[in-house]
Amino acid sequence: MAKDRVYSCYRAAHKLYKWHLTPLSFLIRAFMRFVFACDVPYKATIGKGALFPHDALGVVIHPDVVIGENCHINQNVTIGGRQRQDVDIEVLPKIGNNVTIGVSAVVLGDITVGDNAVIGAGSVVLHDVPANAIVAGVPAKVIRIREDKINTEE
Repeated sequence: MAKDRVYSCYRAAHKLYKWHLTPLSFLIRAFMRFVFACDVPYKATIGKGALFPHDALGVVIHPDVVIGENCHINQNVTIGGRQRQDVDIEVLPKIGNNVTIGVSAVVLGDITVGDNAVIGAGSVVLHDVPANAIVAGVPAKVIRIREDKINTEE
């Protein structure tokens, strides 16, 4: 399998950011926006082994989002915040490990997506997703719990 170019650029920019070389990180982010037409910010926390098929075309991720390891994020996905009405802060999702996010899905707000979850194409996720669940729809609802993943973890 070919190495994921977007993830490689993200890792380089993130490492430079950690070394306090933010201007170089910014240049890599600008390069990614121009070449790959995506916004995968260097400040985001994205676990090892993330996969962005189609060079993350149209993917937009909030800079403060946390994404687990081995996640599969398809094209045109948005992962971002929602403004809470009671306090003036933006709340963000936390994505678990081994999560697959389908084409054109939107994940917004103070939610947790459990490990091994699958988010269907075009879904709008506004509420927590349990581990091993398959969700779909607008708004997304659990349509099935994957028994095969539960049995392999024991």
